[in-house]
Amino acid sequence: MKKHAFRHGCFLALVFLIGGVGVVRFAAYPFMSPNAPIAAPVLVIEGWMEDEQIQEAVAWAETNGVETIYTTGGPLSQGSYLVEWKTFAEMTHARLDKMGVTGAFKVVAAPAQKVQRDRTRESARALKAAAPDLTAFNLVSSGPHTRRSWRTFRREFGPAAEIGCLALTPPDFGPGDWWRCSEGIKTMISETAAYLYEVTTGVF
Repeated sequence: MKKHAFRHGCFLALVFLIGGVGVVRFAAYPFMSPNAPIAAPVLVIEGWMEDEQIQEAVAWAETNGVETIYTTGGPLSQGSYLVEWKTFAEMTHARLDKMGVTGAFKVVAAPAQKVQRDRTRESARALKAAAPDLTAFNLVSSGPHTRRSWRTFRREFGPAAEIGCLALTPPDFGPGDWWRCSEGIKTMISETAAYLYEVTTGVF
């Protein structure tokens, strides 16, 4: 009888384990990478993203009534002494200029100050300082980082602001294969853990 109960317990544990793995594999990425755009003439791009993601953001802007693009981000983490731009916001503004985007949109850099942590919150604060009358915009971020960025910007701007979001697929992995590469696994684990920490502790 005890052996039967033990086997039954092991079977149930295996079922729950397999189910849990399935949920993580198929549901975690869509949750952490929400796409919830709104109708707004302003697009905010997190400046640390890859070139192809910036290009994708511009392509979206060209077909969705965007008039103004803000670029955000703090000091470059390396190589800043080699270039004239000192922040991700300024560098991405320059990237957009090279792409010819500044002729089609009003592009504004909102550089953030250097902080030891909560860099996204500092970027949101810098944007709010640069555009105090901004009440509606779409935030563009990279894959699983989008959920946290979206939450941070909404909390910083307050309930009076309407903020949508776009999650651009990272160059190295996507929703269908993130568990097959170390970069995807590391990103999902770190972003999910950080999000859960922020939600449970009430911090940004």
